[in-house]
Amino acid sequence: VAEELLRRVAAADTAQDAVALAGLPDDPGARAVLGASLTSAAHLVPVRDADGRVVDFLYAGVNPSVDDLFERAPDELIGRRLLRTEPGAALSGLFAAYVRVLETGEPFARGPFLYSSARDGVARASRMTVRCVRVETGVVVSWRYLRGEDRMRWRLERAERLVAIGFGEWDLATGRITGSPQMAANYGLDAADGTLVPDELAEVIHAEDRELISEGLRTLFARREPVEVEHRVVLPSGRQRHLWVFAEPVLDASGRPVTINLVSQDITRRRGVERALARTRREILRQQALTAQERRVAATLRRAILPEPEAGGVRRLPGVTVAVRSLAAESEARIGGDWFATRSLADGRALMAVGDAAGHGLPAAAAMARMRNGLLGMAYTGRSPGRLLGWLNDLVSDLEPAATGTAVVAHFEPQSRFLEWASAGHPPPVLLRDGKAAPLAWEADPLLGAAEDYDYATNTTLLEPGDLVLFYTDGLVERRDADLEDGIGRLCDILCECSDTDPDAVLDRVLARIEHDRSADDTTLFAFRVT
Repeated sequence: VAEELLRRVAAADTAQDAVALAGLPDDPGARAVLGASLTSAAHLVPVRDADGRVVDFLYAGVNPSVDDLFERAPDELIGRRLLRTEPGAALSGLFAAYVRVLETGEPFARGPFLYSSARDGVARASRMTVRCVRVETGVVVSWRYLRGEDRMRWRLERAERLVAIGFGEWDLATGRITGSPQMAANYGLDAADGTLVPDELAEVIHAEDRELISEGLRTLFARREPVEVEHRVVLPSGRQRHLWVFAEPVLDASGRPVTINLVSQDITRRRGVERALARTRREILRQQALTAQERRVAATLRRAILPEPEAGGVRRLPGVTVAVRSLAAESEARIGGDWFATRSLADGRALMAVGDAAGHGLPAAAAMARMRNGLLGMAYTGRSPGRLLGWLNDLVSDLEPAATGTAVVAHFEPQSRFLEWASAGHPPPVLLRDGKAAPLAWEADPLLGAAEDYDYATNTTLLEPGDLVLFYTDGLVERRDADLEDGIGRLCDILCECSDTDPDAVLDRVLARIEHDRSADDTTLFAFRVT
């Protein structure tokens, strides 16, 4: 629409424009507005087509303050058409706004906004404000390009709004406060002329904070020094706003305050964030305290349930010499559910088991206790390791809260030297024989709690005198940058280097040579040598 309008303007016949202006009646209202305007102003009269529609305006007069993007003098504008001198008026919608003012009588105001126009192929732009009113013979338009101080003032006001900072000056002689728009806005007030009175501010200050303001004023006047006060204001909506206020006295030659420079800032959001952070901090501290307590309980429970490796009950097993190393994670947060168990059964066999309840902390320690104690209770039935793991799986599946874990359970018969063993998702035992070490062949059965009513396979291995078998948990062989098989291979290499097959010496050498993260997980090793 604007482009079509400009094409018609370019083709319009302007021969009668001078005649139209010469016959224009005197318009005292237009002259009065032009004379009173302190900014650029122009008297525009409509140009109509044959149908009576306004197709342009003529400059009938301008005031001496007229400012033009292209530095045109007043006599370069008077008598010319608006859309020919300012095509940007069509593109920006100003021309349509002027027509509405002419037709309806409703005043128009806009800005600041970015305005651009062109002349002889050269485009220029500036932020500006525009006002338009109807007069007897047309309209009077006043405008201001925001250059220099105007632009800086606009930018300052915009910056004040962005950071919610207001400035003011309290004249003690008149008792009035002259301030920026944001000063009034911070207090929820509307000061159209930029002035406030202290009583207006006092009315919106929260009743509980008025004494703070009074104390600050007493300090300011008594000591003649700046003060800072934080207080709340109550908005018309009932919401509360937190303000920070800085007041600095300006003294005359005799040292008496004559004005007070004021700065206020809306810090409601900051205080809201601080309160939220404080709540979060308290919750974190509470959770840390609970977690620390759980870790202590888990560590205590682990020590109470697992026998000391040096205790006689661990070593006195028929037909074998036993050594155990049970190392809790160095980080209390990572204390897990490693466990081991040994028993001499009534039929002369030895029960040996190592397991790992999934997770860390108190839940893992509780699951570990149930697994270990459950296995020891079921072991007296004398049933095969696979059957024991099946029962243990049923027990773990019924735990509340839900739990999972791994375990390897074995029976050793001293007379025949048969080792019967079964694994539930646990790393395989490693056999060291004649200087060679390798994992025992096994079937990959699922971990405990993963499949209900599962029948675990029992494996049988014939051992020879001097053989050493090592059970261990994944904390010994797991590394973040390597596969589990690589860790087991590294363990076998270290065992092959052991010339002394004494179980204690072997475990000490393994722990000294293997690279594992003591802080990340528990580590349990259980070794026995056939005598």
